[in-house]
Amino acid sequence: MNKISLVNCALSSKFSKFPLLLFLLITFTGCSIPGMVNPDSYGRQHQVYAVDFDPGNLSSINISKMDEGTWEVSDKVNNNENARFSISLENDYLIVQANKASMDLPTYQTWLNYALQELNYTMDSEYDVFDTVKEGWIYEINLKQFPLVAEGTHRILMYELK
Repeated sequence: MNKISLVNCALSSKFSKFPLLLFLLITFTGCSIPGMVNPDSYGRQHQVYAVDFDPGNLSSINISKMDEGTWEVSDKVNNNENARFSISLENDYLIVQANKASMDLPTYQTWLNYALQELNYTMDSEYDVFDTVKEGWIYEINLKQFPLVAEGTHRILMYELK
């Protein structure tokens, strides 16, 4: 009996440090309970915006912000340097520009949807269509290589860095 109680005592003192270790891990790694349970904060260092535009009429664009998994739809804004983002067509390039804060590489959602449906791409396929002009600020698509595939409204997802 003495050996069993000594083993139990040793094991209980060994594992009693576990809650302290867990507390220290959460405290010093930047994890927080609100951060761990908030579905929009899993380590993301950006704010997601959807920019909807008509390539045939670039005088205005719609910019929607992702908030808690839903889109906060905005009104149309003038497509110029005063908007958070601007889009232009120059020669054979579609150019997107961040005007307020730097951004990560955007996603051309309209082209991605087309590639998944018509070109048999998968979610694991390489689909980056943007080239970097000025890191964090200006990106472009070569329209000879990736032509505008749909009529009407197109969508680009922008990832503004926090």
